[in-house]
Amino acid sequence: MPMKFPEWRTLECRARALAALRAFFGQRDYLEIESRAMRETTANDPYIESFKTYWCCGEHPYFLQTSPEYAHKILLSRYRHPIFEVARVFRNEAHGALHRREFTLAEWYMPDADYRDMMSETEALVREISQILGTSYWHSNAREDSHPIAITAEPFERLTVSEAFERYAGFSPIGMDKATLVRAAQAAGSRVSESWSWNDIMNCVLVDRVEPMLGMERPTFLIDYPASMASLAQIRHTPAGDVAERFELYICGIELCNGYSELNDSDELRLRFEADNSERVTLGLEPLPIDEALLSALPALGKLGGNALGFERLLMICLHLDDMSDVMFEA
Repeated sequence: MPMKFPEWRTLECRARALAALRAFFGQRDYLEIESRAMRETTANDPYIESFKTYWCCGEHPYFLQTSPEYAHKILLSRYRHPIFEVARVFRNEAHGALHRREFTLAEWYMPDADYRDMMSETEALVREISQILGTSYWHSNAREDSHPIAITAEPFERLTVSEAFERYAGFSPIGMDKATLVRAAQAAGSRVSESWSWNDIMNCVLVDRVEPMLGMERPTFLIDYPASMASLAQIRHTPAGDVAERFELYICGIELCNGYSELNDSDELRLRFEADNSERVTLGLEPLPIDEALLSALPALGKLGGNALGFERLLMICLHLDDMSDVMFEA
């Protein structure tokens, strides 16, 4: 297959956007760091698969990192200072318009912040880069039915998972048991099975009914996920049920980032890692080593906000392009 080259203008815009990102964080007293691309541990998430390799003559595997998150938190346990990284990361998944096995994450952490602070900073960053690129509106045909959104539009929407499901699927999943969730998901038109896990059912409805509708009128932060979908986020108790202080930003139906009020309880994180490994075994995947250095670092983190933003996806929306290959040089 012939190699596809992005346009030269696009490569120039990519360079300007990187410079703008670094200037944005520099003005806010963030320190840019560089973490290793290959480490002895990796994300235990059952839905993110890592590349595994070995040193020559080595017995223990190493993993290409899916995110610099673990390394950042280990560093922050020693130095309590805002940090960011423009990281090349790797995920063992199929290529598509919105997916690559190798791509760029802008990842950053702010001490004494929570997910609300991170959403405000993320909105400022997205607007800043858009303005530097001369973008007057966001748009991409990677999602059907998307239409231009002026960057001067009103502030980004903050929509809870409960509100989004009620609006687009006709029910709120928070506090539902699995049998009730199955019935609600099927009534909404999603083909789910009682044999699936609660999270798998949730993800199916999210992908089928909710995600394609998010960020179509104005950029939307989807917030307050069910506790079982917390990943590495803090849990907050509400009358309807526990929720995770987690957010994802959607523009034109495309997910751009994933951020948290970061968990700092090592015992709780160990339980989550063990649950992830159990789920991996259920799915026919190998369990992964638990990062003991990360668990040891957690108590020193204190209050911490973090976010990871897909740089190529942001470029696509700013430059009105429809495939990640349009904004990456993949020789």
